[in-house]
Amino acid sequence: MSQQMLEQNVNGIRMQVTIAGEGPPLLLVHGFPLSHRMWQAQIAHFQQQYTVIAPDLRGFGGSDVTVGTVSMKQHAEDLKELLAQLEVEEPVNFCGLSMGGYIAWEFWRHFPEKLKTLILCDTRSDADTEEGVSNRLKMVDLVLRHGPEAVASAMIPNLLSKTSRDLYPEIAQDLIAEIEAADPEGIAASQRGMAERDDFLGVLDQIQIPALLIVGSDDVLTPPDIMQEMAVRLPEASCREIPRVGHMAPLEAAEEVNQAMEEFLAVAR
Repeated sequence: MSQQMLEQNVNGIRMQVTIAGEGPPLLLVHGFPLSHRMWQAQIAHFQQQYTVIAPDLRGFGGSDVTVGTVSMKQHAEDLKELLAQLEVEEPVNFCGLSMGGYIAWEFWRHFPEKLKTLILCDTRSDADTEEGVSNRLKMVDLVLRHGPEAVASAMIPNLLSKTSRDLYPEIAQDLIAEIEAADPEGIAASQRGMAERDDFLGVLDQIQIPALLIVGSDDVLTPPDIMQEMAVRLPEASCREIPRVGHMAPLEAAEEVNQAMEEFLAVAR
């Protein structure tokens, strides 16, 4: 099946989106500071049964950059408007990784009628600690002064497990290239937005839709215990731990992640 890349005018910016396949809508929301390209294995797999929608978020990939701060709410509003532009009227299966998960909470808060299911990969629901906020703002400063090259290689041990780095060095190389190609202002804007994001841990029990949580066993940024706690608090959630992978489970173990998603979505249909 062929993939289609479109540009849509969304809330004052030009937004690039990849669409593939036919069927119920599956929205894939990438992590920071990446683009829709992180989902290639999922796009190829799920286009057989779903209409896969994989946008580049504001500030990333082929979409326009907004200088300043881009909140998680802004990203959620962009996705809602994008779906409207694409004339997707039925509720979506929303799959987000890391920052994509932060956006999912805001999407649920503001547009619950647009959600059928949630798939949350390697993410969390609490707000940043003071140290977390400080680290994000340090990265903002570093990237704006010296460009994404200053942080790309240093991010890899946090994104990929040692097993993945040893066995599949090309994944690390591709991620480094993707991060280095990102716009410094785009990185800074969403990093500021993540530093300011709301805490959703206390309201997870209100999210009354089926949810699948996927986490790499070796994820150092959002470890399994954090995601298992979220699964306990969500009324209709299960948690799948993928062995020997890190924060980029859909990239590091595409087949296992695709299988977990497929099983979950088959029941949800």
